[in-house]
Amino acid sequence: SRYDYRAGFWGVMGQSCLGMIPPFIPQLNYPMPKNCAGGNTGIFINGRELHQKDFDLLVGRGLSESPDRSYKVEMSGKVYDDVSGEELYCLGKLAPTVEKMKRGFGMRPPRTIH
Repeated sequence: SRYDYRAGFWGVMGQSCLGMIPPFIPQLNYPMPKNCAGGNTGIFINGRELHQKDFDLLVGRGLSESPDRSYKVEMSGKVYDDVSGEELYCLGKLAPTVEKMKRGFGMRPPRTIH
């Protein structure tokens, strides 16, 4: 499994995001390889290259399609330029139920992963 400490995204190595759990869980704070999501988009979020499926989903919420960009994203949906730290915009709450309940729904990957 892989876990994005800053935003709470999680998934299986080499695959798109499978869900969200609360961010900042100390026991899950391990470095993520840049290619852990099997991405080939040239867009980096919190240090990992986005998988095309995740990129399309975030573009649908307002993320820029500009190539070769790197961002920091929080569960709140706030997007920051990874270099300057400037807040760019907000994609809207990415996981309002997780944020409200202060817990996720577990990290159970499906039996088959495509």
